[in-house]
Amino acid sequence: MKSIVTLLGIAFAMSVVAAEPPLVLITTTDTPPFSYRDEATGEIVGIEIDIAREAAAKLGRGLEVRWAKFPDLLPMVSSGKADMAASTITITEGRLQAVDFSEPYAHEGGMFLYRASERMPTMILVENLRVATIDASTYDFYLSAHNIDPIRYDSYPLALKALRARRVDAVFFDSSAVRHTAELSGGELAASRLETRENFGIALGKGNVRLKAALDEVIAARGEK
Repeated sequence: MKSIVTLLGIAFAMSVVAAEPPLVLITTTDTPPFSYRDEATGEIVGIEIDIAREAAAKLGRGLEVRWAKFPDLLPMVSSGKADMAASTITITEGRLQAVDFSEPYAHEGGMFLYRASERMPTMILVENLRVATIDASTYDFYLSAHNIDPIRYDSYPLALKALRARRVDAVFFDSSAVRHTAELSGGELAASRLETRENFGIALGKGNVRLKAALDEVIAARGEK
């Protein structure tokens, strides 16, 4: 009888584990190659998604990927509405007060995207330019700290649309996305030199030791390849 009870207990425990819901990752889907929407399938894919999915698998969980605006990413994680957030989020001391971060999975920076027919912007030469960036991003804070009042957008595609419509003179954003856009523009747009250096990490709820360990393990393994 005791063995039957034990077996039933094990079976129940296994069913609880199997029934665990997927981890939720939120992202903006506008930072290729890290997070973007596949045009053919409509699926959200990228390096950040792969890392999160591998980490979830290590914990025996699936992964559900959802879209969110950049300013909402960290508040949603800190409030428990999402398990992780990834959108080339820079690790800063201020953000570490609200959430934890994985080890950095990329070391990038900020640069200007501008019309190739015009003079290349630099931080010294933007005083009279209309510069767009993403609201509440580290680039927003960086520009503001240098006495530049940027035109803020909810997403990189909206800022890019404004540049092409000549509503702004440049966009200040992640170097990987800026270079990617310039390469695909057919000579219309160009990327400036690197202006800042950033460490990107995946944000997660405070004190989630198991998830952080899984993320760090995946990132370390990728760095060894």
